[in-house]
Amino acid sequence: MGSGLPARWRRAARLAGALLCGGLLLGGSPTPDIAVHLDQPSTGFAQSLDFRLGTNEIVDLYRDGGIDRAAQFGADLVRVWVGHRFLGAAAGSSPAEFEWSRLHAFVQRVLDAGATPMVSFVAAPAWVTAADGTPSSQHESERFNTAGVRGYAEYVADAIERLRDHFGPVALSWPYTIWNEPNNHQNAGQHYACGSGAAYAELYAAARAAVATRFGSGVVAMGGPSLDAIDTGTTLNPDGSRTCGNVPDVDWATYLRSVDSASFHDFLTWHWYGMHRVGETTSAEVLRTRLSWFETRVRLISGIAAGRPHYVEEINFNGDLAVDPLVQAPINGAFLASATLRAVRQGASGLLVYKGTRDPSGKSPRGEPDFGLWSSAIADPPAPAFGVMQLVRRFVAGSGRLTRVDVRGPDLDALVVDTDQGPRTAVVNLSPSHRTVRVSGLPAAPAAAVSGETAWTPGWFDGTSIVVPGFGLAVIDGSLGGLPALPTVERGRRTYDTQCSSCHGVTPSGAHAPGLAGAPRAAVDGSHAAGRLTNGERINLTGFLSGWRIAGRVVTGIVQDANGTPISGALVIAAGFDSGTAAWTDAAGHFQLRTSDPLASVAATPRRLMALHADHAVAHAPISLGAIPSGPTVTFALHAPPTGQRPALASSYVVDTGNGIYRLGTASAGASEIWAVAAGGGLARRLAPEPESAFGVRMTHLAAADASTAAGNWVVAAIGSNGAVALRRVAID
Repeated sequence: MGSGLPARWRRAARLAGALLCGGLLLGGSPTPDIAVHLDQPSTGFAQSLDFRLGTNEIVDLYRDGGIDRAAQFGADLVRVWVGHRFLGAAAGSSPAEFEWSRLHAFVQRVLDAGATPMVSFVAAPAWVTAADGTPSSQHESERFNTAGVRGYAEYVADAIERLRDHFGPVALSWPYTIWNEPNNHQNAGQHYACGSGAAYAELYAAARAAVATRFGSGVVAMGGPSLDAIDTGTTLNPDGSRTCGNVPDVDWATYLRSVDSASFHDFLTWHWYGMHRVGETTSAEVLRTRLSWFETRVRLISGIAAGRPHYVEEINFNGDLAVDPLVQAPINGAFLASATLRAVRQGASGLLVYKGTRDPSGKSPRGEPDFGLWSSAIADPPAPAFGVMQLVRRFVAGSGRLTRVDVRGPDLDALVVDTDQGPRTAVVNLSPSHRTVRVSGLPAAPAAAVSGETAWTPGWFDGTSIVVPGFGLAVIDGSLGGLPALPTVERGRRTYDTQCSSCHGVTPSGAHAPGLAGAPRAAVDGSHAAGRLTNGERINLTGFLSGWRIAGRVVTGIVQDANGTPISGALVIAAGFDSGTAAWTDAAGHFQLRTSDPLASVAATPRRLMALHADHAVAHAPISLGAIPSGPTVTFALHAPPTGQRPALASSYVVDTGNGIYRLGTASAGASEIWAVAAGGGLARRLAPEPESAFGVRMTHLAAADASTAAGNWVVAAIGSNGAVALRRVAID
């Protein structure tokens, strides 16, 4: 069906396809583990996808390695701590002595990583007077009188004004939060935690009023209270006495409603850490029971938010200061992946892992064991959860309609987003063993799987079942533009198109990297050291350039005719969107081709294999586990097309457009798809229709380095709708 049909017709067609693909498991087939109902809305609080994923950072992100990892992760939001743990070294006895440039530098690093800063004023600077008349201790437990509250509020407004003056009006669009865990007795003390939060509400209201006076009411989004995930209102001291004495110690929901009603929050923030101490419970119980508590919490806060955004501002497997070693174990990948799906399903607006980066020493700035998922030394391997959360980040990107999913059994979680390009499904395995998960209601589609112990692996969902690694994640993506798009690579393409293409050559729409390929970070930094690129642009550009022709997979196989006779000189293409890789078969019909790394590639990540020959038509196959070097070879059997009529190919042409850019084009009748392939193999480009051409011309652009591949000889391969193939050789001088 064409894209011009109404959305409801396209959705009905996809549903029908799912049924035909065996989605209903008819005829006595086993009951599915996951049943998807694309025609029904989600049973969760949220009905659509609009979600941000990010991290909390204190110091370590602001080293080069941490920035690179954050860019590779694709963080949407990064919480910037402004307070004793973050800017203490910059603090002075007056605003004039405060090193505002340090704050500017830290925020710039967040922007370099491609994220939006969420600036959190977790404490007051030293020049704000405490209740006893001394300088503020710059800690969340500090108490203030009326003058101190007013001083803190003016400090918040001053900081936002300085950010606006330095970064421009965009700084007024960033989210700003007040204080940190005021209901946490350990952090904020009795002054804020006991009672219904009157002390915090006073601070928040004063800061909100000062910002509104400075910039106008409603201009800057102010939020909080960065709520601690306590479940009790009867906190006790080690000796058994009540921490709050005779003052009421309310539960989290009462506290949140109280401070929110006292001074309206534009958005709400809150924290969650698995709700257990080290060794207190089993891993299975955390994943089965306590994640369910978390999901209930998300839904309840969505109700309190009443349409406003709310963010899980801190989350990790365990928040005990004696950091649970499982934070650095594969189980944390399953925990964070499932928590993200539950946060999306029940209406949260985002989730920020605490923390992303960790110090290479493994200690936090306060000397505690570090919670980070990846080291700020780029050479150090990240924690097992990193690869899982990379795939989660890609799954939650974009928008779509959440659909109903019925999950049977305690060790699985799943979420389905129906988009205009097709359904996108995430399945989390909450058990340590690999398992084959039976799924109904979805059509066959490309897939990807990852865990803390397995690399990101492309695969194929056959419409019936999919293998999910232990403590792992599998994503089934029926759309063309979903999984392979790392945000840093996408941003790098935009940087290339706007600042580099005039010298190095343009790329056609959909292609992901030009002939300037394989550039390492050092080379890009060196060549543009005196240029106009920022640090963040260089990071993005490196990801873009190095994404081309990286040997992440090797595909081997044989091409035969219908009688099993090897076919020599057949062309095999690992086809992505508008780019791909190619190889020719030898005298025995064998081929070997290298495909791009799916973590670095955007458009050339192969989605299917094609084998074609002018005398034997074309055959297609999805990329599957056979593409892994240790896997089986791929066998193609080419049959003669139903009719001998081949697509007509007009004389192809090559035009040197200047600046080292060539345009290769051809006109064809009867072709459904046309590829240009370097005669020596290795590089393939899909020809796209030339805009406003009256003769059906299709073309692609080649940078000089690509155009000269294989001594300038290219082959144009046209594939007809009947499976017939026509080939034409093109020479580039």
